Amino acid sequence: MANWFLLLPPEGGARQAATSLLNAFKKNIPANSFYSASTLHFFDCKKYISAFNTMLKKPDDNMVVDLLNHSLIVQCFQYEITHLLVPALCPVTLFTLNLLKKQNITTIHWFIEDYQRATYWEVIIPGYTWFLAVQKGPIQETCAKSNCNYSYLPAAASEESIKFTQQNADKIKKADVAFVGIPSSYRAELLEFLLSKNISLAIAGEGWDAYKGPLLDSIVTDKWVDSQQAAQIMSTASIALNLSLKEPAGDLSDIQLSPRVYDILSIGAILLTEDVPLLHETIGDCHFYAFKNREKAVEKIQLILSELDFDREGIGERIEKNRRIILKKHTWEKRAEQIIELCS
Repeated sequence: MANWFLLLPPEGGARQAATSLLNAFKKNIPANSFYSASTLHFFDCKKYISAFNTMLKKPDDNMVVDLLNHSLIVQCFQYEITHLLVPALCPVTLFTLNLLKKQNITTIHWFIEDYQRATYWEVIIPGYTWFLAVQKGPIQETCAKSNCNYSYLPAAASEESIKFTQQNADKIKKADVAFVGIPSSYRAELLEFLLSKNISLAIAGEGWDAYKGPLLDSIVTDKWVDSQQAAQIMSTASIALNLSLKEPAGDLSDIQLSPRVYDILSIGAILLTEDVPLLHETIGDCHFYAFKNREKAVEKIQLILSELDFDREGIGERIEKNRRIILKKHTWEKRAEQIIELCS
């Protein structure tokens, strides 16, 4: 009998992804006869952090993390947990992980962050039985040195994007290209270049309120948008653009695929994104457009717009094929199934 314990990170995109994963586990464990004897529990880090901060006269981050870890350990023993699944950005310490491993609990981490930005992975890898990541390179090498099992496991399409259906897909679009994401120098400069080539844009995402420049009239909203809102905004343009936070450089094999890629394909939009190796390895059976620099991005956009004029039916067929592939291979339910099969 397998007793699974899944944590929810305290905030941000990691929490949203983990919530989708939790919902997927709820569907997988009871429905699969092989795992019918399994149980599933979850631990909400946000709830415990908030509670401990309220209880303490002088809240201290280190003390709150310690109290959270104590609570986690107690519940692992209480529920006789066999598999602890920790998504990215959960404040679980190496001490806790090592203690649980000594009790023959399989500890699993799914790192969906960029290893160059969230660097905590170097410290905690030795505490995990399995380390799943959306990147390879140094993470894979460190796992090998730390006697930790590694597996590449990409993100997935959000539940909202899968449920989303474009209404009146053939109606006139409001923009040539839509981009949803927080601003960065690279993103702003590339989008400004597209605008200078008379490509109309629809931009959305938290943080654009601080931007001052030629893109202002193209910003639909400068607030945080959820997956449903993102799908609606991207559907108003002919093309949905995925951009890394920083310009891809160096070893491109380390560049991760944003979950936005799967969302774009699942809502039935045309995907334009940077040309990186993991793109072809992960969704090579889907139809998309890729570019290596901003000049090539303009060429691809012009190509797509011209194809929409004379081959709309062919593009529609490719879009439907993309959606079928995403539903078959790149849902959170599929990822839950893969984790169960891999780590059991």
